[in-house]
Amino acid sequence: MTDPSQLLLKFGPYLVDLSAGEIRRNGSRIRLQEKPLRVLALLAERQGQLVTREELQKHLWPGDTFVDFETGLNTAVSKLREALSDTADTHRYIQTIPRRGYRFVSPVEFVNGNGAAGHLDNGKRPEPAQHPAPSPENSSEPEMRQVSGTRTAIRFALWSLLAAAILAIAGGSYWLTHGHPAPSFQPRDTVLIADFENQTGDPRFDNALGTAFGVSIAQSRYANVYPRMLLDDVMQRMGQPQGNRITPALGREICQREGIRGLIVSSITRAGQEYLLTAQLIDPQSGESVRSYSERADGEGHILDALDVLSNRIRAALGESFYQVHRAGKPLPRVTTSSLAALEHYAEGEALWNRAKYSQGVALLRAAVADDPDFAMAHAALGNAYFSYILNAPDDGKREYEKALSLASRTTDRERMIIETHYALDQNHVREAELLFGVYVDRYPDDSEMRFDYANVLRNNNRQTDAIEQYRDVLRVAPDFAHAYIGIATAYKGLGNFPAALQAYSKAFAIDPQWLIAGNINREYGFTLVANGEEQKAEQVFSALLDKPETRESGLRSLAFLDLYFGRYAIARSRLQQSLDMMQKSGKPLNIARLHLLLAIVAEGQGDRQAQRQNLDSALASLKDIQSRVVFGSMLGAFDARAGFVDRAQQIAALITPLTDPHDLEQTGYLHLLEGEIAASLRQRDRAIELLEQSDKEDHTGLSVEALAHAYQQFGEIDKAVVSYDKLLGTADRSLGWEPQQRWLEARYTLAQDYSSRSDKQKARETLAPLLNLWKNADPNLPLLKHARAEYIKLQQ
Repeated sequence: MTDPSQLLLKFGPYLVDLSAGEIRRNGSRIRLQEKPLRVLALLAERQGQLVTREELQKHLWPGDTFVDFETGLNTAVSKLREALSDTADTHRYIQTIPRRGYRFVSPVEFVNGNGAAGHLDNGKRPEPAQHPAPSPENSSEPEMRQVSGTRTAIRFALWSLLAAAILAIAGGSYWLTHGHPAPSFQPRDTVLIADFENQTGDPRFDNALGTAFGVSIAQSRYANVYPRMLLDDVMQRMGQPQGNRITPALGREICQREGIRGLIVSSITRAGQEYLLTAQLIDPQSGESVRSYSERADGEGHILDALDVLSNRIRAALGESFYQVHRAGKPLPRVTTSSLAALEHYAEGEALWNRAKYSQGVALLRAAVADDPDFAMAHAALGNAYFSYILNAPDDGKREYEKALSLASRTTDRERMIIETHYALDQNHVREAELLFGVYVDRYPDDSEMRFDYANVLRNNNRQTDAIEQYRDVLRVAPDFAHAYIGIATAYKGLGNFPAALQAYSKAFAIDPQWLIAGNINREYGFTLVANGEEQKAEQVFSALLDKPETRESGLRSLAFLDLYFGRYAIARSRLQQSLDMMQKSGKPLNIARLHLLLAIVAEGQGDRQAQRQNLDSALASLKDIQSRVVFGSMLGAFDARAGFVDRAQQIAALITPLTDPHDLEQTGYLHLLEGEIAASLRQRDRAIELLEQSDKEDHTGLSVEALAHAYQQFGEIDKAVVSYDKLLGTADRSLGWEPQQRWLEARYTLAQDYSSRSDKQKARETLAPLLNLWKNADPNLPLLKHARAEYIKLQQ
């Protein structure tokens, strides 16, 4: 009997030593891993016959092994072909039978240690039960015995290999369930993924593969991928052009600046129909490659499979156990898309959207879902874009999000949670969003991007202290993230702690001075200075925006609010008109409508009722073009009702009531504000108070506090009015720099009258004096100024 240790297979120029696990080609040794070798042995044993993928899977992996069989088998066959210099197209040795399996097509010769040889040809091999008796006409019995001996020897070797594999699995159980990270890498450390180096000349791979690679690596709960949000921030601080590619050299510099522990560098090259993908884990400090892997893909259709294998190996190099990798991972073609065109459109669309190139970005996201209608991540990205203030198309957003969620099996678990959370957030379903965010950050505690969004939700819903805690946790992961300091500043402003807010603003501007000239941030910072008594510095901050065309409109609007704060209505009106002229060229209906409302507020303060009505009419005319019309429509209707235009307010209420989302507290809060103002105008006391109290509970703003105070005043409930007006004067953070600002100032006059009616002239003077001090250089003909001066003289008598 043939000694298995001497078992050799010979075909073409190759001699295969199964026991040694190596191939020789014309005397040159080629090393081959265990699984590709076992594939070769089984295919060679059944030369000429189809070996199904199911048979190969059962042969290569025990039933309880945690592994992605499809990817593993593709990889094993790919490595075997690489060793044999074979391809799927030429198949000199291994023929692919699509969707079924493989066939070894080259004749195989068995060679033993004694030099005996024989050919394996299953087309001629008789079955043992059909062996004919020896006869002069049939003398093949020695050959059949040789073939039978060959099959026995091969099977013996196969069983030996299988036994060795089982022992290796049993002995390596520790390696399956425990990670083995590259030196110096610890749990929850962060890696930066550089852009894929595309050496194929095919532009489809420029962004697509890097995006897919990032999705796969991000499935890990052991290591963290440095988020795009922070990367854009770092690139800006480094003076790098927006959208600049992250090369290995630039990636090392970013890692060193930000204390990122690992850098992943990857590439793709092409030779004929075959692609070679590589990935390296690099120590950013030394620049040395601590782990390096490569995978081949037989044709374009297997690129994502090979990329999946690479990402799993990198995850293992980062310390994730093989069990964790395969348990917490889904194949890339399933969780992204098998269409490279769709993946490229999605990647480029997301990049353009993040660089504020909104129209081009949305066009590419639409192209991605056209390429692959079941591309869940692309549908979710479109949903988020439609909900944004840029597009303001919530109905379209809901449709895209619902489609994405119906394709949950086409996302990673992490992506599914993100989609669910952002959908709730975009709909302003605050309680649901808070719950989903809490679950997510508990599972992925170092995801600074999601934690930042969570902090914003808490801050926007009057949970400033909790928000500050979350922002500080973001800074734990990303100490130089300026936007987190902006969030902390806004939260402190909401708590009335203006010095702490200004300190946080200063830290943000020191990290990134660009935040100081960002429109809304500039205004919020300036009016924090105002609330802290630094009005002159605020004027300097706003005036700095006038020098650049792209910031001039915002600067004019902020200065107009500051002018109104000092009672300079005429110059405020001029600035707002200039701002409106600039904004009308942009064609943004919401901004145009808000400017008309501001001009109506100015006209009201000047006692110009005709101009007030004209601007309210113009604001109403723009309402039909505003997608998110519930909030602004309610605000506009509330001003109409207060001005005595109750019929128009009721028309607006009838328009927006069917559009109001009952789960959106901002929308319901504003709708109840409008309904309460209408009821108050109609002298329906109980209904008005009930609706306005409900509005203030749902969405506590300067408008809601003032509306309730005004209603109590209107119905003669002076004690309750005094309490509410006192609360209003404590809402500088919610009143200064936007629509309720002038009512906040007027409240001092009304409250002074209330104190006077209660014979508390000292309190009345203390309340009214700040208004008169602010308005010492105000337009002299303002009705409020005349009334306030007269009241103060009366209080001094």
